[in-house]
Order: sequence, then C-alpha cells, then structure tokens
Amino acid sequence: MSNIVGLDLNIDKNYLAEAVQQSVMLGIAESLNGKNEIVSQIVNAVLNTKVDKKGCISNYPRDNEQSLLEYYVKNLITDVAKEEMQAMVEEKRPEITKMIRQELQKKVNYEKFVDAFIDNVSTAVSNSWCPKINIEFEQEREDLY
Repeated sequence: MSNIVGLDLNIDKNYLAEAVQQSVMLGIAESLNGKNEIVSQIVNAVLNTKVDKKGCISNYPRDNEQSLLEYYVKNLITDVAKEEMQAMVEEKRPEITKMIRQELQKKVNYEKFVDAFIDNVSTAVSNSWCPKINIEFEQEREDLY
C-alpha cells in the first residue's frame, strides 16, 4: 500500500509502477507512429554528420572531412581487405619464406646488407649523441621438466 501526499489511498506499489510504465510505453508508441519520419531523420543525421579520421566529431570543423557513413564503410572495407591479405599471406607463407631466403643468400644482397650495417654504425659513432652499441648473445635455456 502507498501513502501519496499524506493521504492513504490504499494503492498497491506494483500496480502504480505498472501504470507508470504503461503510460511511458504508450507515449513512446504514440511518438513512433511517425516512424518513417524518425527513420528518415536518423538516416539524414548519419549522412550529414561530419566526423574526423577517428570517427569522432572534432571541435575543429576542418578536421570533420567525412560523413559518419563514409567512416564506417571505409573501416569495414579496410578490415575485410586486411583479413583477406592476411589469409593470402598465410596461405603462401612457405613460398614467401623460401623466396626471401633465396634473395638474402645472394652475395649481392648480403654485401648490401653488410654495407648498410657498416654505414649506419659509422654514422651512429660519429653522431654527437654519444651512441651506445651492444651486441649480446644468449644461450636459450632448455626447460628441464
């Protein structure tokens, strides 16, 4: 039972809560009678809302270069393309590995690698930033279990 404004009307709390909930739902349902207009407004907002490259509305209008729809479509296509490229690389992994090894084993590439390494080391040593070069070899520890 509920006491409303100091008067005891003997109203059940569950009944009152249900009545309020029904009133709110009725109001929402009445507003959705124009659902075509609401959907139209939502689509219009998606098409006209400009966002930055992160999909957020920036405080700087010049950063908002694309519509929200363009942002989501671009991200979706990028994700699908990444997945497909990863699948292709994974499928061809043995062939790619073999080709890379063959190229690296050629004397010309080996000499280029060594020359580039020496050039970078000499540039780093002559730099005034006090370069520090560490070369360490560690033996992998085998688990005894």
